[in-house]
Amino acid sequence: MIKKGIFGGTFDPIHIGHIYIAQEAIWKLGLEKLMIMPSGNPPHKRNKHITEGKLRYEMAKQAVKDRDGMEVSDYEIKKEEFSYTFQTIEYFNEKDGNNTEWYFICGCDCLFDLDKWKNVDRIMQGCTLAVFKRSGYSLEEIHAKKKEVEEKYKKDILFLDIPLLEISSTYIRKCIGENKNISFFLPEGVQEIINKNELYKKEEDIDVE
Repeated sequence: MIKKGIFGGTFDPIHIGHIYIAQEAIWKLGLEKLMIMPSGNPPHKRNKHITEGKLRYEMAKQAVKDRDGMEVSDYEIKKEEFSYTFQTIEYFNEKDGNNTEWYFICGCDCLFDLDKWKNVDRIMQGCTLAVFKRSGYSLEEIHAKKKEVEEKYKKDILFLDIPLLEISSTYIRKCIGENKNISFFLPEGVQEIINKNELYKKEEDIDVE
């Protein structure tokens, strides 16, 4: 059985914290491949301004360039309708057949919002959730919620014990808006794409969660 993972997010912009989590997930889960999946039209952010998918995809491609085991998928950003996780999981299960075991990597905050997701039972059937710590959540809270979700959906969830890096896309956008140096937060080549396209200079581009 081949083990593969999907690491979903807006990646607006992708930063070294994302790459660090991706690398740790590959090592800890023994993944042959981890796909970075920039979200296309996420329903939970329908009232937020999100950078054009093509540019987020371009930044993600640059970020994983020459990194073993990582690649970027444009599956979600090519969709015109809302992008739902259960559809993504089912698409890749059908594409790869029964010889692949899929893991969906996400922040622990997803556990607390999971009941708002569409067709959670189909997500749980199609993959194993692997969650990592996010700021604002204690380990006690995470493990209690993890147990609650596991009991509800009768499916084990993995906790990835990854040291927390206090870096966020929101903070990076804010720094760019204030003309601060953010080069040390970004994988090589990503800032060039940001500068070339003058991203995150407008106020509405900065305050998005």
